[in-house]
Amino acid sequence: MRFDKLDLNLLVALDALIGEQSVTGASKRLFLSQPAVTSALNRLRDYFGDELLVLEGRQMHSGE
Repeated sequence: MRFDKLDLNLLVALDALIGEQSVTGASKRLFLSQPAVTSALNRLRDYFGDELLVLEGRQMHSGE
């Protein structure tokens, strides 16, 4: 499903990424490969024009 050119399935990936604070954790939670979750994150970054989550060490944090 799409809303204003945003694939709403990407919001599921964003929720997992925020909850897990890691691509690996989110990929396990979603039963997807790490490259698939990384791709989803990149598409979200492009859509919102924001880094959203950035890697700091082994954890991801909001790009504030």
